[in-house]
Order: sequence, then structure tokens, then C-alpha cells
Amino acid sequence: MRISREAFGTILFLLSFIVLVLNGPFPETAVAGQQTYDIVLKGGRVIDPETGLDAIRNVGILGDRIVEISEGNILAKQEVDVSGLVVSPGFVDLHVHGMSNQAHEYQARDGVTTALELEGGYAFVREWIESKRGKSLINFGASAAHGEARWLAMKKYATQAADLRKAVVKDGWGSESLGILAAVGRGLNYESLAADEIPGMCRGLRTELEGGALGIGLPIGYYPGATRAESFELYKCAAEMDTVIFTHVRDINIAAIQEAIANAAVNGTSLHIVHLNSMSLGEIDVSLALVKAAQERGMDITTELYPYTAASTSLESSLFDEGWQQRMGISYGDLQWQDTGERLTEATFKSYREKGGVVIIHMMKPDWIERGIRAPFTIIASDGMPYAPGAHPRTAGTFSRVLGRYVREQKVLSLKEAIKKITLMPAQRLEKVAPAAKLKGRIQVGADADITVFDPETIIDTATFEEDLSFSKGVEHVLVNGTFVVKGGKTVEGVNPGRPLMGKYRR
Repeated sequence: MRISREAFGTILFLLSFIVLVLNGPFPETAVAGQQTYDIVLKGGRVIDPETGLDAIRNVGILGDRIVEISEGNILAKQEVDVSGLVVSPGFVDLHVHGMSNQAHEYQARDGVTTALELEGGYAFVREWIESKRGKSLINFGASAAHGEARWLAMKKYATQAADLRKAVVKDGWGSESLGILAAVGRGLNYESLAADEIPGMCRGLRTELEGGALGIGLPIGYYPGATRAESFELYKCAAEMDTVIFTHVRDINIAAIQEAIANAAVNGTSLHIVHLNSMSLGEIDVSLALVKAAQERGMDITTELYPYTAASTSLESSLFDEGWQQRMGISYGDLQWQDTGERLTEATFKSYREKGGVVIIHMMKPDWIERGIRAPFTIIASDGMPYAPGAHPRTAGTFSRVLGRYVREQKVLSLKEAIKKITLMPAQRLEKVAPAAKLKGRIQVGADADITVFDPETIIDTATFEEDLSFSKGVEHVLVNGTFVVKGGKTVEGVNPGRPLMGKYRR
């Protein structure tokens, strides 16, 4: 009989609790027959955001689990002195687009142990998971991609959809299937789904959930052809499937946020609004008030933001259709071409938009970001981009920036508040769709040994808008499922302990 990871964690927790009740804490010195663990993190400041623990402790790890947290001596094959450092749950990033191991290395060096693509998601999640299984530096997962599910349900694309499915069945998730996706073209983003095609879209999303998807990714701001009726029906489908919608709302304004909340409220849908900062701009206070009011009325609605004043996306996307200057409150010179770092002009905007590529969009003010971070109910998520030398610095430095700049330097948050926003809160957001998330975001007996050890006096981001990506400072050790991926401030070579985090409907 196979025992699930969730059941195993519960059993381990109960056994550990019984031992402590019957025998008391383990003694300071080892006794005959005492368990020898694989790793002990010795003498660090252990902070667990769920129980409130904030004390000097030794953490014992056996296999992929935390098995002891003690003031007493712990025997282990490998003892790591972490005195003077903070021992935190591994950081959980709900919103990251860079899913290669090259991107994962920058994430790990920023303290991330679990990186999830929940805004856009992936088509054929099952096959995508298998393409990464056993090959990933850190834990990974994705939502079901509504953008792809809608065109796969369009009758006019039936031939391309059939070809895509055959390619995936034959070769798995890879270059051929990606080529078919790309060949359909961005024009379909302006096409509307017919009413009789919506049930097929919902069935497709259900299939993705059964493949392990962590909810539904709805970046509706990128496909203006999706009508309000289609959006409403999608929220209804999500509620019926008891899953979460992760949405980039329809436009950069309060009305778009109100649309998402209204759809969720009347359908009883669980909702997560991504990057509230770049969707709200100067109206961040109103957006925060909307989310807070929804939560106070018992709605399952959450949100996130990243700690930078610039956004980043593809220049050829619909976000830059006519009127973008007015919507964003910026002009050509506020756009920075990722590949060269140059600021754009009207001429280069037209040239690069036709070519296609990524821009960094300087459109927010520092006090907007600070107000968003300060709100007790906001989660921190990076919106990290795929690896590229000139990529947005959030790709490499989001979490160290929060801990260094907003905790240590500006004192916007306490250390414990910040750790909660980057560990426990994102894990709790996932528990509805992924029971295994209950073992993440915590430093507790029975929890996954996803652990980040950092120096609170030196941690800081180093990546900038002017230079190529660079690793954060102050992240000393990172363990993923009990295996070091960062040790002594350096990447550990040749290890891939990352595992998929999958939804509850996985078959």
C-alpha cells in the first residue's frame, strides 16, 4: 500500500509529538540509540510564521523532512553551523515565468525553493511536469492555461488543435508542440469564444486539473477578444470545479479589478489577483481596500505584488495596442529594451514591436510599492521573467530585496511579517488546490525540508535595471527536499531535487 506524502507527514508529526510527550525534549547530549539524522542546522534563529516560533534552535533533517527542532544536541551525518543566521521556511514564489534551471539558479540564490507559473500557466500540464521531473533544481508547478484552453476549444482551429494533441502524445511537451502553439499566432487573442464553445473550454481546463494543474491561469489582459460573458462563465466553471483563478485582470484600472472581484463574488469563485501594483498604479489604495473588504466578508480572494517600480512584458502583446500611453501614464522613453538596455523612441518602438521582444516598463512610484507591501494581507511574488542577460531584476532579487530594503533598511515590515508574506501566506493560498502545500512554508516537525538560511544583516538584491542579472547576497544555504542546492553562498553543482507541486485532481 502506498502512503501519500501528506499522510506520511501527518504520521511523522504525530509520532514525533508522542515521543516528546512521553519522554520530554531530547537531551543536550546524545544517548545510546538516539537517531542519527542526515543534516542538522545548528544554532540558527529559527522563525516559523505559523506557530510564531522565533528562537535559537537546532533543526534535524532526515531524508526530505524536518524531523526535529530542539534546543538539545542532535546527532547528524552532516552538521552545519548556522549561528547568527535566520533559518526560514523556503520561499514560495506563486508567480514566475522563468522555469529553466538557469532561471531556477537565480531563484535559489534568492532563497526560493518552490517556483510556480500560475498567472499564465501551461497547456498540457501533465506532459510539462513530466518534462521537468527529476531535472529541476527547485520545486515547480503551474496552473492550467486558459489562454490555450480557449483556442483549443475554437472550432476554426480544430485542425491545429488536433495536430498539437498528436504532437504532445507522440513526443511529449517540447519543441514540436511549442512550434504548433506559436504558429497559431497572436491574432487569436483578438478573437471571441462562441457561446457553444465555452463548455469545451471548461472540459479542457478540467483535463488540465486532472493533469496536476494548480488552478486556472487567466491573463485576460493579454487577449482582449475574451468577452465579459466568457470571463463570467469561466469563473462559474472554476467555482463548480472548486479551484482557484489566478488572474492578470482585463486592464490597468480599478474597473478591471472590480470586474474580477464581482465575477468571483457572485459565482463563489476562489480568486487570486496577480501583481496588484502594476494593475493599480496610483490607485493602489483603492485596490487594497477592495481586496480587504472582500476578505472581511468571507470571500476567498487574495493578491500579490513585487517590490519594484517597473513592470516587464512582450512589446508585441496587446498591452501596447493603441492608447497604451494613456492607460499606463507613460511614453516611449519609459520603455527599456531588455536586449540592449536602451530607452525607446517612437521609431524604435515601432521597429521592435514588429520584431517582438521584451521591454521593461518604468511606470510606478516607490510609495505605491511601499503601501502595497505594508498591507498585512498582500503576498510577495516575483513575476520573474525567463532567463535573459538583461532581464528585469525581479527575476533574481525579489525576496532578498524585501528582506534587505523593506525590512532592514526602511523598516516597512518586521522580519517575521516579511517571512510570512514569502513563505506561509503563499503556501496557504495553495492549500485549497494542493494539499501538499500544507507541508511547505513552515519550519515544523513533519514539514518538507525546504529551508532557506540567510544573514539578516547582509541580505540584499544586487540585480539592477542597468546591468545583467546577478545573484542576491546574504542567502547562505538553501535546501530543497532535504538536499542543499545552495551551500555557503554558492550553487551546489549536479543536484536536481526539485519536485512537482500538483493539484488535488491529479490522476
